Amino acid sequence: MSDGIIPKHLESTLNMLKRAYPNGISDKECFPLMSLLYEHMSDRNLAEVISFITGKEVAIALNDIHKSVSTKQLSEQEINMVREKLLEHGFEKWIDE
Repeated sequence: MSDGIIPKHLESTLNMLKRAYPNGISDKECFPLMSLLYEHMSDRNLAEVISFITGKEVAIALNDIHKSVSTKQLSEQEINMVREKLLEHGFEKWIDE
């Protein structure tokens, strides 16, 4: 996001991700993360969060999100690895919001 301010309704998502990935999200975990969060967020909101935490343009983040759920072949193991990490940082509570 160009102004560096995350919308209020996305703060809990960003905070969870910052706790789970204090040193940033690796390329290896980014696509499984997007795939996991995709079922809980709108494309636009997810793209804003991914853009904010990776520094990518929103349009690029949106393309990556679509790849993560369509053409990119992700294993259940990759997605579960990310899920386990997020569970340690409030994923279940976040889902219930």
